[in-house]
Amino acid sequence: MSGFSEILLTALAAVTLENCIFTSAIGTSTLIECAREPKHLLSFGMFITEFSVLSSLLAYFAEGWLKSDIAKLFLPSVYVVCLGLVYVLTLLFIWFVARKWFKALKKYVHLSAFNCAVLGCLFNNGLSGETLGPRLLYAAGIGLGFILATYLLAINYKKLSGPEVPASFRGFPASVLYIGVFAMIIYGLKL
Repeated sequence: MSGFSEILLTALAAVTLENCIFTSAIGTSTLIECAREPKHLLSFGMFITEFSVLSSLLAYFAEGWLKSDIAKLFLPSVYVVCLGLVYVLTLLFIWFVARKWFKALKKYVHLSAFNCAVLGCLFNNGLSGETLGPRLLYAAGIGLGFILATYLLAINYKKLSGPEVPASFRGFPASVLYIGVFAMIIYGLKL
């Protein structure tokens, strides 16, 4: 790839990641939303798993058509289109199959589809260059990992917002610190 192509690809990826990561509080907003209402934890996790797996499947075949270096510059856009297609098909499926639950499920579909974990899964799968099987396993692991991480946060969520936590750290700041500590522990175990 030429130097200009690499710069353009990096800039496009940075813009996409900035929109996905920094504007959504590094994905913690959905995680914290689930921790507040753990009864919806399984719904979120299943939708995130669905979006990760089906979008990864579509992206895998779309990547096969993009062979040239110039075409690969459009991979972030292709990932967003794949995710958008799965999102629309999911909403249509719920509308036709479970119309009486559509209004209740729509919120979870939105939060699950446009979660940086799902788009991050597509980027990581694209960068890995793996075959279809490992990509789909990784995508399924994203949803299961989300369920586990949310459960770990939900266990202590009330304590993180309790009166024993200093007022300046209560709620969101304490939750982010708690998530960060768990992320470091899990990363340490991975090494």
